[in-house]
Amino acid sequence: MKRKAQGAIEYLFMIAAALVIVLIVWRQISGRGSKASEIADTAENQISSELQQEIGG
Repeated sequence: MKRKAQGAIEYLFMIAAALVIVLIVWRQISGRGSKASEIADTAENQISSELQQEIGG
């Protein structure tokens, strides 16, 4: 009976470790995605202002 309980606990620990790894990866990917979005917005604003200067000036 103890072996079954030990096996079940080890299985639960492995699932918990896998979930922690998935959450860490997810957080890294979402953080980089938002940073890329900020960079794209900044570039878009800069290009738009330069085009307005060329057209208006």
